[in-house]
Amino acid sequence: MTKRLIDLDDELLALAQRELNTTGVSDTVRAALRQAANAAARARQVAWLRDGGLETMTDPDQRADVWR
Repeated sequence: MTKRLIDLDDELLALAQRELNTTGVSDTVRAALRQAANAAARARQVAWLRDGGLETMTDPDQRADVWR
């Protein structure tokens, strides 16, 4: 893990702590980063489904590519 020195908006930090149910600065930042990464992954999954991702699962050759 790398230590970083950053400036944080105290009001925004307090809002994030309430939303994420965290107390420390590090815990809050980690939870916010995790939440952002998870939201992006969910958005990619939704896009994959919207673009016919499940249809590729019916073709054995394409299904093998999905699982790689």
